[in-house]
Amino acid sequence: MLKWSHTLVLCLSSLIIISHTNAQGTDLGGGIVTRTNVKYMADLTLDVKDMTQSFGNSDLVLDIYDNGRNAQQPSGLKFKLKELSDLMSNKGITEATPTYLFQLYGLAEESTDLNKVAQQFSYANNNVRVAITGGKDHAPQATLVFTLWMYAAHVLYEGIEQCQKMTEADNPELLNLGGGGIDEFIALWIGSGETHAGTDGFGLYALTQKAASRFDGGYIGGEAIANNAIKLLYHEGSQYLSVNGACTKDVSDTPKLLYSVASRIMSIMYIPLIQMLIDSILSQDAEMTVLYATAIIPQATQCRVTTYNRLREHLLTGIPRFDKTEIILRDIQDIYACFGLMCEDVGAYMNMPEGINFPFCTIAKSDATMAGYRPTSDVLPVAQIDLDIAQMRILTKLGNFKYAKYWFKYGRNSPVQRDSDNDLHSFYSLSDLSVASSRKNAEDIYLDFVAYFNDVNYAQGIIMGALEGTGKWGLKSIEQRSAVATESSAFLVVYLHMIAQINDAVNQCKNEKSEGEYDLTHPWDEVAALVIGSLEGIQEGGATDGRDGQLIWGLNTRRGFQFQTLNDQGYSKTNSDLIDALWAGRGEIDALDCDRLESTANNIKRLTLIPLLQSVVRYAVLNEGLEATSTREDLALGETYALAVLPIIDAVDENSGEVIRENMIHNDNLKPVSAGAQAVADAVGTAAEALGIRCSHLGSTSQADPCRNIVSSSSASSQMSLLFPSSIGLVASIWYMLL
Repeated sequence: MLKWSHTLVLCLSSLIIISHTNAQGTDLGGGIVTRTNVKYMADLTLDVKDMTQSFGNSDLVLDIYDNGRNAQQPSGLKFKLKELSDLMSNKGITEATPTYLFQLYGLAEESTDLNKVAQQFSYANNNVRVAITGGKDHAPQATLVFTLWMYAAHVLYEGIEQCQKMTEADNPELLNLGGGGIDEFIALWIGSGETHAGTDGFGLYALTQKAASRFDGGYIGGEAIANNAIKLLYHEGSQYLSVNGACTKDVSDTPKLLYSVASRIMSIMYIPLIQMLIDSILSQDAEMTVLYATAIIPQATQCRVTTYNRLREHLLTGIPRFDKTEIILRDIQDIYACFGLMCEDVGAYMNMPEGINFPFCTIAKSDATMAGYRPTSDVLPVAQIDLDIAQMRILTKLGNFKYAKYWFKYGRNSPVQRDSDNDLHSFYSLSDLSVASSRKNAEDIYLDFVAYFNDVNYAQGIIMGALEGTGKWGLKSIEQRSAVATESSAFLVVYLHMIAQINDAVNQCKNEKSEGEYDLTHPWDEVAALVIGSLEGIQEGGATDGRDGQLIWGLNTRRGFQFQTLNDQGYSKTNSDLIDALWAGRGEIDALDCDRLESTANNIKRLTLIPLLQSVVRYAVLNEGLEATSTREDLALGETYALAVLPIIDAVDENSGEVIRENMIHNDNLKPVSAGAQAVADAVGTAAEALGIRCSHLGSTSQADPCRNIVSSSSASSQMSLLFPSSIGLVASIWYMLL
């Protein structure tokens, strides 16, 4: 993530020279002069200073926190540290900014009960007050990491949202952009009276300086790399807002550009919290460990469920388990990539205590192993599209569709490769994938989907309808809208791109003009990334918790248990076959055995259909007893999985397709699964055979068996090459066609 900062630091002086400043701006030192007057926000750091210097007088410290002392708003009213928490919680859950909402969700132990989540609104003030009244000398640090840090993240997103509103408004001049969130953020980060590159301040900038001092390679010219990067990003965001017509219909891309800046700033903001947590653990300081764990571990709910739960168990359920230090450190490293960080961004801890074996950081590497498959090229940005889906799932399950739409439209976790330093930073997005021309590389499958929906951009329409409250599911329950938005992203959008990428890998092999190992292996590594994703971990078989994986691999994990199709090692047989096929394909590419690679590719296409077919049967069982008016997500899931396979099934078995359609596509006026779950299972089993999949590979449940009335054809698998003929000619990598 910060690998670009060393290049950008060379441009810092030129950025300052061309930056447009306002006579009403605030000079924060170190080359930072804001466009707008945000002194009152910067002065909150002076309150933290006074709290520090008043240690020993708890009443005075509490008075400073509650009532303020140094920060005065333009209105003349005091700006108080205590009220920052109220300003965030007053938005409610469905309007809360994302980082704040992830924190509440983590503190509520992943509950989607809005009342339970709302009980966490006062967590910042509560933690600070407990520290103050308990006479703890870390009360000012608690104020920084619970109150100022979170409010700084909050104002970034508030600025983006206000810019978006102005972009959509006919009269944007009637709306107040303020500092666009960027000015407010940098004022909160640096604060007043800060010494450039110093460690003697009292704000977040100073905390970051102190944190960097504990880790190797943490400085550029005396300034923490994280602080330097944040200042550079501030200048970038300020320039976007300085463009004439910014945040109007004339410059409609301003919200997207600000969102990119904010996303990268958020990644950097995590660095000092992670570094201070590691330092506290290795120092075996229980109070500081709990403080920083409370600040950062709830954020890990954006990442792997298993990692978050293990970190919470070891650090937040009583006295920290320092006897599990090596496991804890490994789990902390596991969340780096999810936060947009690489191992080198956090750095190596200095002055390691004796007896501690600090694990070598490998998980956040760009070529990290995925469920036992080790890519030879950098496909982490491709794999991390699953994080967009996982984070959208949290936001939408809590009814926060406003910010989930940003995730869908602009992306969050898959950075686009930049060919030069002059290229803008952006992310691959599910929205872009849903309309990309590269979908055509899926050939007949793509044509089948377009014909079925009679809409070239079918997936985008379905997902945006769920997010915006329009279309078929727009007025349904939060659970149903969430299910449509997230599962359609995974199995209508990403799945089709996986098929397209498989074809591309085969064609690259056959293309005589391909030069070098990278040209041949990278497309195949992307296939693995789109099958597995980044959330399965490095171990063979992938994640053990079925909630981790968001793509086909994760769906196989869930269905393998439900349909009794696990192997002797306890994970999905289909996934075992997939990993074998991925490694086989890699060997065939190395040997330039392109005909055999094509056969392997067709096998992967067949294997990836299995969990989707199983899902249709599962939700036929779950929905059989429901009414059409039910608000349960199962109705939406049943339809979504059906839509993921119906265009493919209709191409080979219209009768089976009609049975599935009549029973699984929701109709407000008809009882779901009216013919019964077994009738749907029969249709799925028949369709599987027609698709070249042995029915026995689907397994069964106690409620429905796809093979009950099927006599499996011995030639089923041989039909696969007819279902998925290989494409001809050179097809560019799907990810780079989006540039």
